[in-house]
Amino acid sequence: MTKIIYTSDVHGYLFPTDYLDRNIKKKGYISFIDQINSYRDENTILLDAGDILQGSSLAYYLEKENNPELMADILNEFKIDYYTLGNHDFNYGYAYLKKFVDRRNSTLICANVKDKNKEIITSDYIIKKLNNGKTLGIIGVVTDWIKLWERKENIENFIITKPLDAISDNFKYIKDCDYKICLYHGGYDIDLETLEKNTKTDENVGGEILKNFNFDLLLTGHQHMPFEGKKIYNTYTSQAPANGEGFVLVDLDSKSSKIFKGEKINTNIYNKYKYIDDKVQDFLDNKLCKLKRPYLDEDKIQRAKHGSILADFFNKIIIDYSKADISITSFANEISGLSENVSIREILNTYRFPNTLIVLEISAEKLKKALEQNFTYLENENTINKNFLIPKEEHYNFDFFYGIDFDVDFTKDFYERISNITFKGKPVKDEDKFKIAMNNYRATGAGNFDMYKDLKVVKSFDKEISEILIDAFRSGRASELEK
Repeated sequence: MTKIIYTSDVHGYLFPTDYLDRNIKKKGYISFIDQINSYRDENTILLDAGDILQGSSLAYYLEKENNPELMADILNEFKIDYYTLGNHDFNYGYAYLKKFVDRRNSTLICANVKDKNKEIITSDYIIKKLNNGKTLGIIGVVTDWIKLWERKENIENFIITKPLDAISDNFKYIKDCDYKICLYHGGYDIDLETLEKNTKTDENVGGEILKNFNFDLLLTGHQHMPFEGKKIYNTYTSQAPANGEGFVLVDLDSKSSKIFKGEKINTNIYNKYKYIDDKVQDFLDNKLCKLKRPYLDEDKIQRAKHGSILADFFNKIIIDYSKADISITSFANEISGLSENVSIREILNTYRFPNTLIVLEISAEKLKKALEQNFTYLENENTINKNFLIPKEEHYNFDFFYGIDFDVDFTKDFYERISNITFKGKPVKDEDKFKIAMNNYRATGAGNFDMYKDLKVVKSFDKEISEILIDAFRSGRASELEK
């Protein structure tokens, strides 16, 4: 039997915790490595499809300590054979990624990312002969939308090409292998039942890979959309759970697969590295200040209709810091909110993105376009637009605006809902321009906010927004702004 085991989008969730509290839980790589090992033999390969360096509180802490080597050391305990890069692996810059890759004992396969300096070595493909005589040919690729999302300085040393082109260039080298595998940090651009195209972008091109290349197996990621697997066209395909929730076991001979969740903690690895988990947990429990009231998460529909006091609080801090006229913020799909005694843990579990802050100059016309796009989030007053739910939840593509007032009429068609925009109590005129603060991800136009793409940059900040928030709460400035 020839088997593939793979993970994707682990996002630094190695320990048995979700960092919402200190409790040990059945999640994280350490909670399922024993299961993985129970299925491993000389005819089994362990793969990872990227996005490991960023996303959890452990990842955040190690970046602040400039210690990607420790992340690599723990991963080396799992004896992963091959891995590719994910878009979030570039978030902390070239030097950080290089130290991580240098420390790994696994082979990096990423055909569409090349280091101009030839210091981060990536293989385009590998061919592996197993004990049973079967040959595996594996091509690794990542979504090229890194070029859209990532800060320029983090990727200026790389040549990043389109994944379909890289696959096309390299497929001939593995075409005679018994099993041809694509390890892709990207997702599907089709409905997996009807096979109809469900997007106009090429952020994810899984459907194109399935349709145009004769792989035996396509392993996907990026979308955080666990999919146990099925045969589409002539290729079997699957997507692993994200955030250390589990792994996929694929039987290449029978073309079948199963998702496994964490069950039992590997005490040897856990005890060896528990000291760093304890440090992270202690760091997260640091209290920053006492507020007048808690700021808990709110119902998604209600906060979209009526606003969010939690988002307003964060936006006040951003305006105070950036001196912008308007601030926008968004939340991850799930957040914790803030208690009266705010801790670092609560900040990082409420603002969960590794983004930096940027201030742009925006015209009244483009501001209205942004508001119109934003309020396509609701189909009507009681229903979230399915485009924000399928194929994956994207509540983070709804923004909370602060610094302006406006009316929204949900009985009207999309892009005709916004009226009566005012700034400091005065109607906004066509010729008006504003300084608008947002994260660097949104400033690229991500989330269908194309109107932001080419705006003039007024100023940008190197500090992550989560750090700006932590500093504001620690210094007492947030408490002053609460008044």
